[in-house]
Amino acid sequence: MKKKMLFIAFLAGFNCILVNAQVGNVGVNTVSPGSSLTVNGSFAATYRIVTASSAIGANDYYTAYNGTADGILTLPAAISGTGNFAGRTYHFKNTGGKTLTISAAGSELIDDQNVTGVGVPAITVPPGYYAFLVNKGTTAGTTWELVLVSSSNSMPSVNQAYLFSSAQQNAFKQTCIATTGSAWQKTEIKYNQGMEINTGNVLDVSSGRFKAPTDGYYMIYGSAQFDNSEISGQPGFTWCVLYLVKNFVTTPNNQLVQNFHTNPGIFASGIVSAVVHLNKDETVSMASAAQLNSGGAQYQVTATSIYGYKIAN
Repeated sequence: MKKKMLFIAFLAGFNCILVNAQVGNVGVNTVSPGSSLTVNGSFAATYRIVTASSAIGANDYYTAYNGTADGILTLPAAISGTGNFAGRTYHFKNTGGKTLTISAAGSELIDDQNVTGVGVPAITVPPGYYAFLVNKGTTAGTTWELVLVSSSNSMPSVNQAYLFSSAQQNAFKQTCIATTGSAWQKTEIKYNQGMEINTGNVLDVSSGRFKAPTDGYYMIYGSAQFDNSEISGQPGFTWCVLYLVKNFVTTPNNQLVQNFHTNPGIFASGIVSAVVHLNKDETVSMASAAQLNSGGAQYQVTATSIYGYKIAN
């Protein structure tokens, strides 16, 4: 230890900086270091830009990925005994336009606090995102802990975390078949006008169906306006109901939730929302049904919005 301190003092004198030590603490530009290492000044560590998949090494600290294709950066394998690097930290930033994957070595895992108690072999860092990891010192299982994944923007774009789709109509009115007998006539509501955000093309605006790209839990929300102001005679509604329906194309009566109105006049608004588990490729549609007090065969709906997004696996 004495030789090491003499060497540090020699380097300090050579570089015109002040290095002090007391009770095992080391200070740079301070005479009273209060921690094992106290630096009264700036701090620098390795900054590296990579453009292709590669391994992360002992000399890496902050790595920026700026590749033109998706890439994988692999963390170093755990070391047992001498050389164990518990507490080592790595910082990653995806500065390109492709997806970056941070992967643990071999069968090792990353603890991403996903409430399952089991780590994951890799994490995804979308474009514009930053990830911070620390080594746990373990040699099997979850050897790394994910401290933070965040975006450079205060408001991340909708496709960065979970698949999201939304459609909104402005003035288009969809003509629907009214119920005239005992069997209610349901009609899928479509979105062929207005704003559309459609990550992964999971919303079919021609049919009005939100299709799950993967198994998981989804939040679906929809709203619509029943409006007979342009139907001849402006008939009022005896009743009208707005639904969210699972797999409408095969089971149109598999309703998740409904919003019902009795004798609302010629106008009625409806809002429906539900959290639902969907298997891959299952769908949710917004649908309507109505009966007119004139016994007429048609009514109209102005769909204002629908959106869906994945909230959990």
